[in-house]
Parts: sequence; structure tokens; C-alpha cells
Amino acid sequence: MGKGTTIGLLLLAAGIIIWIAYGLYLGFEEILNALDLITGVVAGLIVIGIITLIVSIVIEQRKDTKKMEEEISKEDLEP
Repeated sequence: MGKGTTIGLLLLAAGIIIWIAYGLYLGFEEILNALDLITGVVAGLIVIGIITLIVSIVIEQRKDTKKMEEEISKEDLEP
């Protein structure tokens, strides 16, 4: 797993864990009644984590595709 994927997973997991803990702390009724700064920050962490994961997966796929094309001879790719 690359650095980008690891960072993305950590941000996603941290955001979800903090959000759940904060929800339990305030009670679910209270969190639904008052969306405040902490909720916005945690939601931002989750969104940034998801975006980081998607970008890192796309980058890794492109690297793997280029690597595979270099390893496989052109003769083997032709029908």
C-alpha cells in the first residue's frame, strides 16, 4: 500500500471514529439538532480522506498499467 492510500485510510478512519465518539458524547438527538464547527471539521476529514483514497488508487493503477506494459513484450499483446 502506498503512502497516499495509507494517509487516506487514516484520515477516513479518524474522521469516522471522532464523529461517532462525539455523537455518543453529545447524544444523537443533540447532534441532529445542532450541527456545529466540530461536526463540520469531522465531515471535512472524512471527505478529504475519501478524496485522497480515490486519487491514490487512480495513481497506483496508472503506475501498475505502465509497469505491466513495460514488462509484457509487444509481441505478446498482439493477437
